[in-house]
Amino acid sequence: MARHAVASRAAGLVLLAALAGCSNSPTEPGESGTQWSLNQTATETRSGVTLVISYDAARGRFDGTVTNTTNRTVTDVRVEIHLSNRTELGPTPRIGLAPQEVRQVTLDNTSGGSFNWYSVHVEIGSSSG
Repeated sequence: MARHAVASRAAGLVLLAALAGCSNSPTEPGESGTQWSLNQTATETRSGVTLVISYDAARGRFDGTVTNTTNRTVTDVRVEIHLSNRTELGPTPRIGLAPQEVRQVTLDNTSGGSFNWYSVHVEIGSSSG
């Protein structure tokens, strides 16, 4: 009986440690989780929408584009950025993108503090066409 209790307790601690490790992840379900350094340009494509964005340290913001690479309208497109310091920038307002349309994206980091890397995330609402 005592051995069973020790084994159960050990299993519980392993599970707790695994869950704690997951809580440190900057990503949410469906996000790539790629960590980009401050001098790298991030690129992520999701459901035919491509985000290309980089950090402008002098301005303290991220600048880039979202492009609908499909031949259908994509609605409710928005962008989030997760910083290594656990700050989330965005999401941007939802926009619709016509086929092949390109739009500028800017996310400000004036209150996000310093960070070592970032990850990006494109969200898509629905499509029509």
